[in-house]
Amino acid sequence: MIGENLKKIYTEIEEYSHGKTKLMAVSKTYPAEAVREAQDAGQILFGENRAIEARDKFQNEIVTALPFDLHIIGHLQRNKVKDAIKVASMIESIDKLETLQELEKQCAKVNKKIEYLIEINSSLEEQKSGVYPPQFEEFVEQVLNAGFSFCKLRGVMTVGPLTDDAQKIRNAFAGVRRQFELLQKTTTDIDILSMGMSSDYRIAIDEGSTQVRVGSAIFGRRNYN
Repeated sequence: MIGENLKKIYTEIEEYSHGKTKLMAVSKTYPAEAVREAQDAGQILFGENRAIEARDKFQNEIVTALPFDLHIIGHLQRNKVKDAIKVASMIESIDKLETLQELEKQCAKVNKKIEYLIEINSSLEEQKSGVYPPQFEEFVEQVLNAGFSFCKLRGVMTVGPLTDDAQKIRNAFAGVRRQFELLQKTTTDIDILSMGMSSDYRIAIDEGSTQVRVGSAIFGRRNYN
């Protein structure tokens, strides 16, 4: 089932983006066996929300038997940074300088380079993480001036508005794309615009997303109990 779902979504992404958009399989709450099934179907890029779950799942011998590339996409607490870097190659949810400073500190201890994205709160919803758009340029200036050696900025990420209004979703994604394009003019090696999930990845691709994060459409309905 997971393999069939992946094949269908890859076909749609190819149709919508002409090969310009990557697919991340969001495996949060799903067991290591589900990850392995996706790996068997050829999937390499995965996303997890929680550092501890990610560490435990992606150090499982079922998963480590095949190649994977793991990104942390949920809000990362400073006291979980050490766990995150054990298995992740990228943190997509940076919205505080203090978190990035801790990330630099812990990566320096183990001599590990890591990449990150700045999360933008494109819907201005208080319950969501992310830098608010009016503060984006100031935050970019802070992180670029910090002179990090182990942490490298690659782009931006957002979670679309929680609504069925396609135009509101499109407007939010378009705004993030403009921030992404501004960032590309500010510094080098900016090439990841991560936006779009199971319910809205088609709109995200239309608005220029280079990476969509799909979970339930691949793995099935989540059980949060």
